[in-house]
Amino acid sequence: PPPGGGGGGGGEVEFPPPLTVVERAKRSIEFYKRVLPVLAAYKAKEIELQVRRRAQGDDAISEKEEAKIWEELDEWGSTRIAETIKDMKGFYVKSGQVVSTRVDLFPEAYTSKLQELQDGIEPMPYELVERVVRQELLDGAPLSELFSTFDEAPLGSASIAQVHRATLLDGRTVAVKLQRPNVEPKLLGDVANLKRISKALAKSLPVDYYTVFSELGDALTNELDFLAEAQAMRKIDLAISHDADGTPTERPLSVPLPVGELVSKRVLVMDFVEGVPLNRLQDAMKERGIEPGSPESKLAGRRILDSLAMAFGRMIFGAGFIHGDPHPGNIFVGEGAKVSLIDCGQFKALPRPQRVQLAELVLAVSEYQNAKPGGAEMSAARRKLSGLVRAFGVQLVDGKEDDDDLACAVALLLFGDAGLELPGGYSTNELSDMSPIKNVKSFPQELVLLGRATVLLKGIAKKLGVQFSLADRWSAGCRLTMASASSPVLPLWGKEV
Repeated sequence: PPPGGGGGGGGEVEFPPPLTVVERAKRSIEFYKRVLPVLAAYKAKEIELQVRRRAQGDDAISEKEEAKIWEELDEWGSTRIAETIKDMKGFYVKSGQVVSTRVDLFPEAYTSKLQELQDGIEPMPYELVERVVRQELLDGAPLSELFSTFDEAPLGSASIAQVHRATLLDGRTVAVKLQRPNVEPKLLGDVANLKRISKALAKSLPVDYYTVFSELGDALTNELDFLAEAQAMRKIDLAISHDADGTPTERPLSVPLPVGELVSKRVLVMDFVEGVPLNRLQDAMKERGIEPGSPESKLAGRRILDSLAMAFGRMIFGAGFIHGDPHPGNIFVGEGAKVSLIDCGQFKALPRPQRVQLAELVLAVSEYQNAKPGGAEMSAARRKLSGLVRAFGVQLVDGKEDDDDLACAVALLLFGDAGLELPGGYSTNELSDMSPIKNVKSFPQELVLLGRATVLLKGIAKKLGVQFSLADRWSAGCRLTMASASSPVLPLWGKEV
């Protein structure tokens, strides 16, 4: 429909100030008040089953009966958790989005319900949308001064912003992204809470969560500034259109770019992307008669992962500028399995020395995976890989500083094949006590978003049922990095066009 032409009102949209310490504490208490009963229910059920087995023997509960008990608890618990996250929003939505991709770690009830968080947040009313866009881009003038049409229903509604389809006066179809007025205080307040708690409980927690939340807090600050996102979109597009040595090449996927200077801190007008979000691709393929696991489905999955792996390889080992939030709702798939990567609000710049270190690390992972088990070649590969992990700044827990198997397992968990057996009996299940992550004392902040990207890519591979090796896929780019990064070069975005 044509946009409103009147200059009418509603007044200026207020973007609230940061939460006070008291307000942050109230949010934290409310969250744990609703979540702790779910955790307690699981612990109570575990104790109840143990008591029954001790009293009646190991055969007291059949495998089928136990599976049904946990399934019912998962259904109840996942509903409670999903409702809590949707009600409280803020950083809890971001956490839920990550959980929804980890089908290898969490029960199906949780991943399916939390998947709705990818793009299922309740939208802002159109009257508020119109006021925000007019205030941010038009100094209060009506939308008809810029757009010939502006869809009232959003294309997607996420935790920080929502997106509407519109047509500019020159006929171009665009996407208009605008920030929720009340989201910034909640997000930053939640992260401040988590940083304070993780620092106070640092000695009791299995992982250096303070580093994690510090890095994510920095990323969120960028994500809340659409001027920074517009710049990141251009940098990421340049990164994926050049090999690791800076040679121009064909893009493996597309990134929507900002339209001219139609951008403010809270509104961004960008290219419109056709396609289906990855988290809805399976349903879209079923509607076309393509079943999961079919040859057509696997071929599409392979093309999608190849595109993503090539793009992230170029970002990490070439330009050193990385998209930090590749969850399935931010990956669009068009005709012929062509991929678009949207939402560049979370990003990370990697300095040249760290790109070289990472390239060495990934090549060492590839060497380890291809070494013959049990021989001198494997021992040498393990020593080399563990040394590179420590050199990158990963510190292992007290008493395990010299555990080469543990150092190797950390690298393999991030960059190794999904089904690879970790050395030293360590587990790929991040919730297990034998997870390498639970035996890390601290690690560089740079690994947080990078690790998130690699873990999400491996989670997507698992969900699509596609065999996938990041280390093998990135080896060629790593060699280019090693050969070309011995001295500083002008970044891609500093060169003359």
